Amino acid sequence: MFERGKTDRIKKNAASASELALELAQDKRFRKRLLSAIKHSSEASMRTRRGLGLKGSLRKFASDQALQAELRSARNDLQRAYERLEAKRRTHRLRRFTLLAGLASLAAFPQVRERAATVIASAPTHLQRLAGPARRVRSTVSGGDSSRPHSLEDLTREELYARAQEADVPGRSEMSKEELVEALRARS
Repeated sequence: MFERGKTDRIKKNAASASELALELAQDKRFRKRLLSAIKHSSEASMRTRRGLGLKGSLRKFASDQALQAELRSARNDLQRAYERLEAKRRTHRLRRFTLLAGLASLAAFPQVRERAATVIASAPTHLQRLAGPARRVRSTVSGGDSSRPHSLEDLTREELYARAQEADVPGRSEMSKEELVEALRARS
């Protein structure tokens, strides 16, 4: 008897569900809403499929306002960094020009040259590295032999390279200034 009651309940529920379905199918408003929901579902499915893959990702990136703002900000930062670098380069060029002009004035005026030589001699070691060009200028002006400075360290890398070419030193193009000095000393 228990089985019969359960079966009867299922039949009754199925009958009431079919009656409900029949009523809903005849209701014009419900049909409109159902069709609209199916249409929206289909469009959402298409958007989802379009949103996948490389094209979809690119489309999302192109429409993402926050990402675009970040990219603009990064571009502006890079432009400012480039401008700072260019300003620094201009400053370094101006410093080099001023240094060369100062060295030229040392060559022209013996009294200034002697005073600069004493200042450089008493300066810290990082400034004495700048004395190399001053010594070359002094030896040129005072009539010294500028083609043969007192030591190889006084020569520039280009001058050392030229001498290494004359001496036919192998591997000279990849050597540093110090390595060229050592190779030339070994050849002497």
